[in-house]
Formats: sequence, structure tokens, C-alpha cells
Amino acid sequence: MLKVDACIGCGLCAQVCPFNAIFQFDNEKRIMFFDPDRCGNCNYECNKICPTDAIEGKPDKAELKFEYAQCVGCGKKLDYTVKTAEFLYHKLEKLYEHPEIVYLCDSCKHERVKEFPREYIKFFGGVLK
Repeated sequence: MLKVDACIGCGLCAQVCPFNAIFQFDNEKRIMFFDPDRCGNCNYECNKICPTDAIEGKPDKAELKFEYAQCVGCGKKLDYTVKTAEFLYHKLEKLYEHPEIVYLCDSCKHERVKEFPREYIKFFGGVLK
């Protein structure tokens, strides 16, 4: 079963599927294809890796489209979907004072970190120079 509303389009399931029954196509949008006809005798790796438990057993046949997140600093398209960014934001907000970093590209993240270096080092590790 596939819980369409729970899927965030992260693509982890596609990376671990040994039969390519789940695959993603990245272009203007991320498209996730679920094809249970291609499922083989597996250990349901897709179920185990899904961070939102969107897949239970064999997934239903589906084609899901996701918008990419955009950097709020410069507008660059990020490598992950809006729903993935929202998921990460909610996970980070419980642990870190600046969860908005999930909405920044690497370049803008580096600039933003300069504003709160001690907090960044405390959370992510490293040494201040």
C-alpha cells in the first residue's frame, strides 16, 4: 500500500529498491513512479527506509509529482522537494534554533552560518578559526 499523502518525494525508496519497481525522474519536477508489477521477492527495503512510513508492503501503482524546494536566499532550485524540506524543517526545529537552513542552498548556507557560527559548530561539530 502507498499512502500518497505521506510521501515526501525524497527518493530513498527508489535508491534501495532491488527491482527498480520504484524509480524517480528529475526534471522540472520530481516524478516518483511506483510499479508493483516489477516488484520481486524482496525484504521490503522501501518500507524500512521511508522516513514517513508512506509504504506498507508492496506499493500501489502510482505516479507522484513534486515541486522542488527553492533557496530563500538566491532562488536556486534545491536538490530536494518542498515536502522533503518541510519534513526536515519540522525534524530540525526540535533540535536546532535555525531550522530554516533547510531552505538554503549550500552557498547561502555558508553565508548564513557566519551569522551564528557558535550555534552551528555546537550542533554540527567542527572548530572555529
